[in-house]
Amino acid sequence: MQKAFPIFAMELFCDGWLFLTHSDVTWDGLSHAVKRIRINADKSERLLSHAREHFTDVPSNIDLCQYVGATLEELEKHVEPVVPRDVVSPRLQLLFEGDLTPITLVQLMCVGDWISVGQGNEGEIRVTYDERLAQQISGFGLFMASFVESLCSQSTMLSDGSVATVFEARPATEPGICAFLEMGDAVSAEPEPEDALGVEPEPEPEPEPAPEPAPKPSAKEQEKLRIAREVKAARDKMEELDKARVALLNQLLVLRHKHEQLSDQRGWRTIVEMEEVGRQIDALSGQVDQLDEQLRDARLAYAETRAASLQALKKLGQ
Repeated sequence: MQKAFPIFAMELFCDGWLFLTHSDVTWDGLSHAVKRIRINADKSERLLSHAREHFTDVPSNIDLCQYVGATLEELEKHVEPVVPRDVVSPRLQLLFEGDLTPITLVQLMCVGDWISVGQGNEGEIRVTYDERLAQQISGFGLFMASFVESLCSQSTMLSDGSVATVFEARPATEPGICAFLEMGDAVSAEPEPEDALGVEPEPEPEPEPAPEPAPKPSAKEQEKLRIAREVKAARDKMEELDKARVALLNQLLVLRHKHEQLSDQRGWRTIVEMEEVGRQIDALSGQVDQLDEQLRDARLAYAETRAASLQALKKLGQ
């Protein structure tokens, strides 16, 4: 069956061939932009042959990633409405800063089985999502309809509207891992009716006897939570180092500006002060270099941990 490339691009993220990390995406206050797309190391040798099963003219993995990047760029331009961050439930810890945009949604496709977009055997577009995810995002249905419509507009075989789209909510049968957050029962992003209308709530009934303690999570569930904690720890370390580096760079900028101002002055005290500022600049520059090395290691560890977690989650789902 001939696939439409925009849908195939989504399948590459959903099936663990490609992924995005925190450092791969930027936010300008209005939209996200992708700086790079990463290939799962375990599948890199098979990626090109997999793509050529449907698109024989793909020259290389690099070209494929560029095509996918162009698809994401078009999605980010045309999907409306973007979901503001403040109407997304705080239980949903999105990896990227800013609002919920198409690129944020693609990142969610890379984590667990929360949402997937693909093309069925009859050519139909199938969107499958965990019902808890929809409950965390206000206007989820409208956003997803716009997302799929924009995907279709990028393909001549889909743009005429003749291909059916099937949305399927998957019951919340297991605790999931969504952007490295352990989630139990879903909390809706919509306000309660009493809160929305300003009506005093009914008095609460007398408390009933405490229910029986919840059964201990299964080994499969415990393994999923362990994976989530490992990925979150790796990401937290990377972000902590990144913040420390930014703070040092700001200090270094101030000192260099001060050194430049002193260079226009004369006098013995000025020379002494310039030497002291110079020593501070050298010391801070050395600290920045050390942090750069630590940050490179942390980013590599995060990427490796995340890739391993995706593989582990796929095996647990089989």
